[in-house]
Amino acid sequence: MARTKVSQTRSSTSRGGIRKRTATRADRDGDLDMAGPDRGRGGKRGRGRGGQPQPRDGLRSNLNQDRIKKAMEGGGASTQATFRQSGNKPPLEEISITGWKLSKAATNADGGVRSTVDWLEKKLTSNKPGRKNIIKHRVEGDAIIVSVRPEVLDRMLHFNNFTFAGALLTVEKYENGSSVSTEDMKGRLKAFLANRFIASGKILNLQGLSADPILREIGLFHSPTTESKFYQALMKVWSLEFPTQLASQEAVVNLSLANNALSSIQPITVLSQNFPNLKALDLSNNNFQDDKGLGGWRWKFRQLEFLDLSNNPISFTPNFKETMMKWYPKLKTLNHVQVRTDEEVAAQSRAPIPVQAPFFQDEGSIAENFIRKFFLGFDGDRNATINAYYDNSSAFSYNVNPAAPRAAQDSTATSGWENWIKNSRNLKKINHLGPRMSRMFVGSESIREIWNIMPKTQHPGIDQATQWLFECHLIPCLPDVTGQSTSGVGGLLVMIHGQFDELAGTKVETRSFDRTFILGPSTGPENVRVISDMLTLRTYGGSSAWDAGVQMAPSPAAAAQPVHPEAPQGYGAPAPGKSDIQVQQEQLILQLSFNTKLKLEFAQQALLQHNWNIEGALKAFEESKANNQIPAEAWVVV
Repeated sequence: MARTKVSQTRSSTSRGGIRKRTATRADRDGDLDMAGPDRGRGGKRGRGRGGQPQPRDGLRSNLNQDRIKKAMEGGGASTQATFRQSGNKPPLEEISITGWKLSKAATNADGGVRSTVDWLEKKLTSNKPGRKNIIKHRVEGDAIIVSVRPEVLDRMLHFNNFTFAGALLTVEKYENGSSVSTEDMKGRLKAFLANRFIASGKILNLQGLSADPILREIGLFHSPTTESKFYQALMKVWSLEFPTQLASQEAVVNLSLANNALSSIQPITVLSQNFPNLKALDLSNNNFQDDKGLGGWRWKFRQLEFLDLSNNPISFTPNFKETMMKWYPKLKTLNHVQVRTDEEVAAQSRAPIPVQAPFFQDEGSIAENFIRKFFLGFDGDRNATINAYYDNSSAFSYNVNPAAPRAAQDSTATSGWENWIKNSRNLKKINHLGPRMSRMFVGSESIREIWNIMPKTQHPGIDQATQWLFECHLIPCLPDVTGQSTSGVGGLLVMIHGQFDELAGTKVETRSFDRTFILGPSTGPENVRVISDMLTLRTYGGSSAWDAGVQMAPSPAAAAQPVHPEAPQGYGAPAPGKSDIQVQQEQLILQLSFNTKLKLEFAQQALLQHNWNIEGALKAFEESKANNQIPAEAWVVV
């Protein structure tokens, strides 16, 4: 019943196909969300008109060009309006209004934006009361950009040089984009990247973009909206140059965004998705006022070692250094000053309590037999399982942890927890005694009732060792239900971590779980009773939680080995005053000795030489044995 690393058997989303287009997503500006490729499960190709399949390459090319074009368009209002309207109605027109900041309304809380828009709306609707003509508006620098119905465009432009609250307004049609074609835009962005990317050093230089001749020629960076769209389009073009997303991410570890007048990472937040493994980030000579402007990158860039925020107001705020060091645990240099040494980074990366191999001490394979039978019964016949292991004193509860991290390779969304949440007993969220007690199920009939309304499950086979982690400890002084022992009886604490498939109708949802049993003796059919059964459900999280590079504890089979001829009584077993580390080391020595027939002292020397790595010690043993380098006194005398 040994633990090994869980294999990822869950199917991952194919990246080779195109997802059917579903409901259109919109970003905060109301534009189409171009944040990522529209892919679906199974890599199915899209369909053209009439349901006919389109050629894969042609469809991908068309979609990529469309994404680049949409990402570069600054006219968020007209885009949204096009999708909002039905049929072939023309899109909204966009108008720029300046001069309003000099009006008396500028002293209002919003700077006079609402008053200006309301005044214009009133002017437009004077002939047709009750109909709204200004559909939406936004502020870009000194201009209010309003989106109006096409039929009122001429009337809107007529308000040019009108006076509002003492200020002369300039009203003109908003020129929101470049006349460059999509293919030409793609070509120019590729040329820009070729000038800015140094592959040998994994450096991407995005300094001083507003002064770049290629970007100036195509009319970029004339408004905050197009600035944000530029970074999205740039990353679309960037990703097309690499065969996989991983290759795209690993191509850059040094990124410079200096001299871009940035006050927030909002326009550039997409960069953290494309370059998550940055080691050096230059944000110098920008306008970040405080950590709020960088908040979206908090806890991002977990490998970041160099950060330059010099000549930004944030550098002079209280606790600046402490905040950046907290956000980026591997940070060594901040504003060209060393804040951590290599040794300090290495020291804090180590867990305060070393991760140890799981411990499995069974008695007569009681725990192993229980585990094998229990999960087969829980999946196949829950009533029979209750009859075999549960009695009127048994207790069962479960809780849902929906906030647990999802496996990195699992990009699919879960179906939710509606089948579980009603009876979840999360003591951090349920504070009142009544609800707490109602979610604790005591007695076989109460447990039977809740089990029968829980979704059907399918666990992997117990012999699939890579799917499970098991631990078992002996515990004393459990209540004796037979009343024969007033001092109590011995029992087992069994902890299990793994995964199962939830079968809800035709849909299968993979969950991770932790389950803890306290087992005691029984007069029932299996001679074992479940005293306590606690189940925790989590989003599927893979095996990384217990893949810590430690060696396996002895399996139940190893625990049942005959007594070692050299080992003193209690060797390899817990005892008062003996640390867990010592117990685990003794178990590894026993395991190596049983496998090699080496005496305990020689097995211990081999493990010490290989830092308690039993695989390394076994490999060295085989090499020494093949070369006749093992002395006669090293062997156990049988």
